[in-house]
Amino acid sequence: MPKLPSDLEREFQGLRGRVTRKASTAWFREKRREIEDLAPYDPRRGRERLDRLLATAAQQVPYYRAVRDRERPGLGDFPPTRKNDLREHFVDFISRDGTGRMAPGAFFLTQTSGSTGQPVTLLSTAETGGLSNRVIRERFSAHLGLPDSGTVLNVGLLFPGTPLFEPVMLPRPYVKCNLRGYDPEAPDIVADYEAVVGSFPVDEITGSSSRVVALARYCLGRGIALRPRGVVATYEHMPDSGRRIVEEAFGRPVTMLYATSETGYAAFECERRRMHFQDDLVLPEIEPVGADGAGEIVLTALLSTPMPIIRYVTGDLAPRPVACGCGLPGTVTDGLLGRARTSLVGRDGSAYSPYALLAALAAAGLPDFQVVQHEPGTLDLVTAGPVEAAAACVRDINARLDAHFGARRGFRLCHRPHHGFQLTARGKRNPVVQRLRPPDTPERSAYL
Repeated sequence: MPKLPSDLEREFQGLRGRVTRKASTAWFREKRREIEDLAPYDPRRGRERLDRLLATAAQQVPYYRAVRDRERPGLGDFPPTRKNDLREHFVDFISRDGTGRMAPGAFFLTQTSGSTGQPVTLLSTAETGGLSNRVIRERFSAHLGLPDSGTVLNVGLLFPGTPLFEPVMLPRPYVKCNLRGYDPEAPDIVADYEAVVGSFPVDEITGSSSRVVALARYCLGRGIALRPRGVVATYEHMPDSGRRIVEEAFGRPVTMLYATSETGYAAFECERRRMHFQDDLVLPEIEPVGADGAGEIVLTALLSTPMPIIRYVTGDLAPRPVACGCGLPGTVTDGLLGRARTSLVGRDGSAYSPYALLAALAAAGLPDFQVVQHEPGTLDLVTAGPVEAAAACVRDINARLDAHFGARRGFRLCHRPHHGFQLTARGKRNPVVQRLRPPDTPERSAYL
């Protein structure tokens, strides 16, 4: 296995040293004990968390005034929560005492990426924020047999400016190598891949499904043998053809991890490719939506007391719950439905990742939008709200796309403010509606 270039080698080894030193501190030992205490699946604790969450919401959250007079409100007494509810009634979702004060604690705000066309702001505390994610990730790490510390190669959806290497202490101390989706026409991305892929052993590979497949193709094409202990795919559904490529490249089965920005990690696959929800931390309901056996996934985040996320309608679909004899606990479904890869098709027929464009639209402040493609190279942008602000955003992004692509490549936006949003048969609004058949090639991602 070739070595890292000397400057990256120094950075990599320096981070490994920092991780090792911090893992010996009292702070780390305390946090690890907290995670290890919660790691065993415990339905009793789950019931207690649900009772506490519902009581807090009924008595202290203005949005739930309608259930305040009920003696012991149950989960079914609370209305479904949709993304628009969280976005439009943010203040009314915050838990307050009788004087209008928030509970004591260190609070912080997070905002979803807006990749659905509707960014949402959420409130959490330093005590509970991310705790359920860390606990579920610890269960997941144990399920995959990952070592107590090591290295993870991350090809997820990265924020601009994310460092190539960074330390991650919890739930287990790892050095994370962050790579954008492989784009053969982006020299900086190509240079990063050539410098790091195959230059050091990798314990885990994780990322969005299409980017994990692109990494597998990259390794197969260059004879690079990575042998991780686990391969984790998120966000999109990975088709069987993609699984075969990944398993050929890395010698490991793919494990899907299901999460939403609003409720965090919620479920992961067992070796039988069934999805197990972690009901004692994120309680699922599979609401029937038709005669075909499919149901809509509705989640309640049991540690979301500062801003209760109760019966959140994810818009994702799953088969109705089944029994599984694999030994893992939790509500089980035979995989997920409705999260498919949606590439954009350029004028040159190439596939382009939608994430950079969606992130740019959200960063520009558009609260509601949808991208619809009927022909190569042209994207209809449907918006709601003030037309002029959206039109200015389109002009700015098109100028940036022109500067990058030139005349015969890529795509441009065509603003359609008076068109309606297109919904699926079950009423879900997807951020991208693709009417073309995308080419089965690696997506290009470095254009914005």
